[in-house]
Amino acid sequence: MPDNIIYLKDKKMIAENTMAILFDRSDIHYDYEPGLYAELTLLEPVYHDELGNSRFFSIANSPAKKEDLLFATRLVESAFNKNLKELPIGTSATIGPPMGNTPLHKDITKPGVFLIGGIGITPVRCIVEYVTEEKLPYKLFLFYSSRNSGLMAFFDDFKNWAEINDNFTFIPTIDDTNEKDWKYEYGYINEEMISRHIKDYQQPIFYIVGPPDMVDSMEKILTDKNVSSENIRLERFG
Repeated sequence: MPDNIIYLKDKKMIAENTMAILFDRSDIHYDYEPGLYAELTLLEPVYHDELGNSRFFSIANSPAKKEDLLFATRLVESAFNKNLKELPIGTSATIGPPMGNTPLHKDITKPGVFLIGGIGITPVRCIVEYVTEEKLPYKLFLFYSSRNSGLMAFFDDFKNWAEINDNFTFIPTIDDTNEKDWKYEYGYINEEMISRHIKDYQQPIFYIVGPPDMVDSMEKILTDKNVSSENIRLERFG
């Protein structure tokens, strides 16, 4: 029998074409650092394609949530996502070991700055929930870029955490200037936007997660600011 069996507990749409999937992990011992991902394998898929029945997902909830594992995915056309959409509650899957380049840094005196695009927000949700609910004294800044507000996964979670955690600053930005009721930033994350909140680029640990072009442009901003590669953690999605 496979190790680390988990069971589907809930699923729901959390943004345009984006679904959150919650699994029960109470039957297994599974420790992970906030900010990592793992391989999810469906044990009894109905639909099949050449990509198989496993995918890597960032873990989106705090490791302190001992009964749950939360993931989110954009619902692109694939056999795997079709299986996810139709999975009955209680369906079993397996979870592989945690891994990745963006675990929360250990030094609480260093701010964490997140430069995030699209569904790259999932590991950041894990980190911010963990830091906020455990009342850890990290100073965190989240720059979250999306084409429009409807595509922003977990927006209300971050908004709420920013209200209760004085050390967490949430800076969402969208490309669509036609959204006249939007109360935050417009346009891509850029040096001017970052510098309004980050005065000393040498102090923070920077996390860049998103599409490859976005990650490359954010990395260039930081290297142009002479940020050490040791202070940059990145993952390319897609």
